[in-house]
Amino acid sequence: MPALAATRLRTVTATEAGAAVVARHRWLDRRDLAPVADAWAARTPSPAVRDAARRLGRGYLRLALALWPGDLAGAFAPGSAPPRPLVAGAIGAVAGLDALQVALLVGYDDVQTIASAALKLTPLDPATTTRWVLDLHPAVARMAASVAHLTDPDDIPSAGAPMTDAWAQAHAGTTRRLFHG
Repeated sequence: MPALAATRLRTVTATEAGAAVVARHRWLDRRDLAPVADAWAARTPSPAVRDAARRLGRGYLRLALALWPGDLAGAFAPGSAPPRPLVAGAIGAVAGLDALQVALLVGYDDVQTIASAALKLTPLDPATTTRWVLDLHPAVARMAASVAHLTDPDDIPSAGAPMTDAWAQAHAGTTRRLFHG
């Protein structure tokens, strides 16, 4: 699991963090976020991953609009499902986070998601997965530093993760339950 998280930090997560940082920058300038959404989608080839990111983004947006209704007015079309990194960037802007903090937020969110999923799938001590997250701090920090300076959608990283995309597609089509209870 730590190797998977480290690989994601160099690929999928760097793309998401870069998109969040650029979205933050553009929202601070009250510029259209559509070019960021397009750049993110072009770098996220798996329809299953894009769909999951939009579902998560819709949930983040619902919460954000409840907390900062006036500050996010006009950020996203009513009823839209913007991807999670765009919403995270807009939230970062209204919450006063700087670009590095937004990138760190996305990095740690991804790493902790893997750690918490591992706890559901295998009998692990939670201290083990907590140690994974702590041990990944240098990789999260490197990834965040590598994207914190971005301001243009064209500069969002696009390192591929073909197996991650394939696994996401396979998972989206499975009818077998992962969790029993």
